[in-house]
Amino acid sequence: MPRKAVLLKSLTRGRLRASMNKYNLFNLYKKQRPGFNGQSLYQQKWNSKAETRAYHGEHLRESKWQHIFSPKLQGVAQLDASLQGGNTDETPMMLQTFAVLEKRLDVALFRAMFASSVRQSRQYIIHKYVSVNGVVMRHPNYELKPGDVFSVRPDKVLEALGKAKPDLKTSYKVDQIQISRWNKFVKESKASPLEVWQRQQAKKQSRGESNLIATDDKERVKKIREFNNKLQARRQLKQQSTTRQSILVDVIDIVRGTKKEITPEVFESKFGSGLKEKVFQIYQTLGEKHNLLNLPEDENTLEHVTKFITDKEPIDQFKQKRTKQLLSEINTKYLEHIREQFEQSKVSEDAKELPYDPSWADSLRRHKNLSSWEEVEEHGEKCLKVNFPWQKGLFGRQDSTRAYFTPWTPRPFLAPFAVLPQHLEISFEACHAVYLRDPVSRPGESEVITPLPVDVHKRAYMWYQRKGQ
Repeated sequence: MPRKAVLLKSLTRGRLRASMNKYNLFNLYKKQRPGFNGQSLYQQKWNSKAETRAYHGEHLRESKWQHIFSPKLQGVAQLDASLQGGNTDETPMMLQTFAVLEKRLDVALFRAMFASSVRQSRQYIIHKYVSVNGVVMRHPNYELKPGDVFSVRPDKVLEALGKAKPDLKTSYKVDQIQISRWNKFVKESKASPLEVWQRQQAKKQSRGESNLIATDDKERVKKIREFNNKLQARRQLKQQSTTRQSILVDVIDIVRGTKKEITPEVFESKFGSGLKEKVFQIYQTLGEKHNLLNLPEDENTLEHVTKFITDKEPIDQFKQKRTKQLLSEINTKYLEHIREQFEQSKVSEDAKELPYDPSWADSLRRHKNLSSWEEVEEHGEKCLKVNFPWQKGLFGRQDSTRAYFTPWTPRPFLAPFAVLPQHLEISFEACHAVYLRDPVSRPGESEVITPLPVDVHKRAYMWYQRKGQ
């Protein structure tokens, strides 16, 4: 039986563990070099033994470890060092104190990054997720021999190295926040597309991202032609869909998304300088308290606009007649404005960057609000439909049958622990690894991965060589 897991994540004790846990990373960051000043030799050996055993085989009972400990340390000598005529680095033999543990299957799984900790690798072995040479192995203490091939079920490796899967309520809350922010972004983009586009470009530059189309000339010209073809198709589609109703809907959207005082300049980015006064007259004709300008966000604006224009018995006949007259005058000139706007947006084949596209925000659509939590509890997560440009499905639960975050995302703070040993040959695509040889020590390095210095291992070796004396 393994040792009980007691205070493995303690920040007060600050012990280093064979784990990819974020608390272990904090302890590793705050760890100071052990000081032996003022301590007797017995105290030095005791403290060194406690520090090293916390990392190497902490799941093993002390009696078990003393049984498998071997005082014979393996190293590789550089026999021709004296012939080279230079100084040779010292061989850190004391780092081999716990090399016998590296042969164990549970430790090898952790070293190969098939599990996030040695304790998790033990669970995988016991639950028949691990095979050695094609045979299911259920003994964590199995000693590997040179040439042995061990493997783990790929879904378990993804679970070990992936981000934790959020529960349904957490995903629901995150998506509610995302929907709120996305709808706000869509509203601002449609009201002030140029300002939002400039803000997005500034964010890219602050992150150090390049706005270049492509480095290769052929690829650059290809992308420019695709951009111009899309502009042409979008211009035709926009001209075909432009009607009096659509123009009035655009006016309403701009007024909704503008927090400052409404002036003709507010409509300039959408309709141009030649039409901004005419569009402002529509706003003045309706009045800021008109029902069309104060519709709730979840209402279908086009239905209300169509009813207002086609109503044969309107409440205010003058407003309807004047608005329809202004919309008819704007319609013809607006079609020409669209053509000129798209022609100016075309990019020369010599350009290095794509310019601002005034119609970039036209394709953005608001996201529907999610069902209430009571409905989710009653019918399950199938009633929740989430579709963002960057996310299809619930946050972290795109495939709810998986035990890890989907789409798969690496767990946080994984990079500091991505240290692969030299005595293993690992294939992450197949989730297989080959145990090449027993780890050895060479001049200046040891194949046993450890966060503790040589002098600590030296005193720990002295402790176990004398069997605690």
